[in-house]
This record gives sequence, structure tokens and C-alpha cells, in this order.
Amino acid sequence: MKHAKKWLGLGMILTLLLTTACAGTSAEKLEPSAEAEPQAQEQRVVATSVTYPDFLYVLGVTPVAAENYHSDYPDYLEGKFDKVPKLGNGSNLEGILAAEPDIIIAPKWRDEKIYDQYAKIAKTVLLPDRDNWRDELKDMGEALGKQKEAEQAIQDYDQNIADAREELKGLVGDETFIYLRVMPKESYVMGELSSRGMVIHKELGLKTVAAYPASEGSVPVSLELLTEYQPDHIILQIDGGDDNTNAQKLYEEMKESNIWKGMKAVKEDHVYLVGDKEWMNFGFSSVATLNAVEDIVSVIRERNR
Repeated sequence: MKHAKKWLGLGMILTLLLTTACAGTSAEKLEPSAEAEPQAQEQRVVATSVTYPDFLYVLGVTPVAAENYHSDYPDYLEGKFDKVPKLGNGSNLEGILAAEPDIIIAPKWRDEKIYDQYAKIAKTVLLPDRDNWRDELKDMGEALGKQKEAEQAIQDYDQNIADAREELKGLVGDETFIYLRVMPKESYVMGELSSRGMVIHKELGLKTVAAYPASEGSVPVSLELLTEYQPDHIILQIDGGDDNTNAQKLYEEMKESNIWKGMKAVKEDHVYLVGDKEWMNFGFSSVATLNAVEDIVSVIRERNR
């Protein structure tokens, strides 16, 4: 009976939030700098973006609820979030309310329109849209009084990337690479202007093919176009999330083609099949990117000893 009353109460409060939000609120919108001092005790944090668990992990913060895209949190979070209630992918006011947070961290680009509803539940900080994860991590660190942890995570990332770059240089030198993503309907080569391509080609120093158009972040490709690129190595990801049946079928058809079989990288066993749903935040957080980089370095190391 107590549980029934609890959820009835939550439902009534949620209804009140939804109806009164339309009338407006005088609450002040908090920017990350509004709470820059380190906290005396850990706050109950809710994070409303699928990349935010990654940021909280490197900051040493375990949220009381967080968004998730896949059915489970990524393995690279080392099980530390296994008991954290999942909010799904998108605003979940009832789940946030049930978590009883002290602070809600939300992306401004998506959640500004429901800020008033969040602010009735707890203090809410809207993080601005950023071009790279480093600035976003710094914003979150500032909002939670974890600036030092944010800076340390960035330093650790840079050192790990430098180490990986040095090892790859010794393994493959100036040989050329493409990063090929097989999607459910089409295949793409991701260039240096894409978030993942920037890591692969710029940060790790894996040389791209001369034929790739430098002004394009990604290019849809056919087998015929791949022969024009003719890379020494192919980093290959079969995409599609939890259900990649269509992407897998497209790859199987590609593998049976004589054009594919005749490519230099294929004949020399320099096609590296990597990536899965754990790569979702690759290029958008330090921990996800380092997880992907380790996959890439490991398979290249194994084939090029």
C-alpha cells in the first residue's frame, strides 16, 4: 500500500509539473559557471544525454539516474553504473522525479524547451553545445565542482593517444588507411572532418588516401569507388546498433564480390573488423574514444608484427 501511495503521489506531482510548466516560471537558468566551487559532499546527479554517463565516469561521479541508448551501459564503464536506473533515450520526467536528484545536467540544444519542468524537480544546469568533447567535459566538471578531474581526464587522454600514435607509426609507417562504416542501407568512408575520422587520421596519424576529398566529412561509397581509393589498410565497422542484420547482409554481399577480393588490403589481410555498439560515443567522449583506439591498435598490432 505504501508503494501504491508513493507512485500515486509521483503521478500527481508529475501531472502538476506538466500543467504548470505551460504557465511559465521565474526560475533562473543556470550555466556551468553558476556552481564552480567543489562540493562538500557528493550530489545526487541526473544526466540527460547518452554521452553524459561517460563524462560522469571520468569525473568519478555515479549518477542516481542517467540516459541510455542501448539496453545496458557500455562495458568500458567497468560495471560502475550497473545499478544506476536507466532513463532511456529522451526526456523521462517521471524517471527523473523518482530519482530525487539534487542537480540535473542536461544538453541545452535538446532540453532547453523543457527546462522549466526540470527546474521544478531540482536545480538544473544546461550545458551549451560544443564542437568537441573536451569543452563539454570541462563544462560538466565546472558544474559539479570537478574541474581538476576534468583536466586530468583530458591529460590522460592526450597521453594515451600519443602512446598509441607512436606505436602505430612503428607498425605501419606512412601506409594508407580508410575507415569504412557499413550501415544498414549504405556504406561510408569517414574522413578527417568527421569526429571519428579526426581521431583515426589526425590524432593517431594514420595516413588517409590521396583520392579522398579533403572537404568531405564522409562519402557514400560503392565497390568501384573503393578501388579508386585502394588503401593499404581498411578499418571496417559493421554498424546498425543492437540489430545490425541489414548492415551485416550488406557486408556479406560485399565480401563475395570479386572487386572486394581483388583489393590490396583484402589480399594482404589488412582489413580490420572492429567496433560494435560500444563504439557509439567514439569521438564524443574520452573513455569511449580510448576504448575504440585500443581496439584499433590491438588488431593492427596483431596483424603487423
